[in-house]
Amino acid sequence: MGERPKLLLKIDGESLLRRAARLAREAAARPIIVVAGRHAESYRSELDSWTDRAAVSLVHHLDWAEGLGGSLRRGVAALPADWPPEATFFVLAPDQPLVSTPQLAGLRKLLEARPEVTAVACAYAGTVGVPALFRYAWRERLLTASGDVGARRFLSLYRREVAALPFPDGDCDIDTEEDYAAALSRLSAPRHDATDT
Repeated sequence: MGERPKLLLKIDGESLLRRAARLAREAAARPIIVVAGRHAESYRSELDSWTDRAAVSLVHHLDWAEGLGGSLRRGVAALPADWPPEATFFVLAPDQPLVSTPQLAGLRKLLEARPEVTAVACAYAGTVGVPALFRYAWRERLLTASGDVGARRFLSLYRREVAALPFPDGDCDIDTEEDYAAALSRLSAPRHDATDT
């Protein structure tokens, strides 16, 4: 998006940033950690004007140019280190505008139903990726993320431990002005929230 802070783009009058934080809150995620890089101050201002600001911690990732892996690592590092193994955490990408509360609830339901797996992830475009819900054992794994390698690579590497929840709209993400226009078009069309397997 060039110089434009893309997480301030609006979907139904709500910024992508606030929308992701709201979805996390509705999924009963605590704490909610936002990793912000280049436009951290703009994002901080956007969160400061949100009524639920107290629920969100913002981590400023100074080395944001490192890529997606660095952001993932910083967010996971901000999680409490002493949580029990049965604890869980979500990883969300705010630039996926078609993620919904039922989708996140479906991830939680699937993980509860499959005690033998250590993570559940959304399946789209021939792979699994975020949003995903991880058991806490994944914290140590994801702390090794670096460069432009995000959660998807780890989900593929440990695929036998991962259950998949269909999410046909998961391939919609916003990286350009054209993506934003396409997302707005898709949002006006009927969508499928996969909450059952």
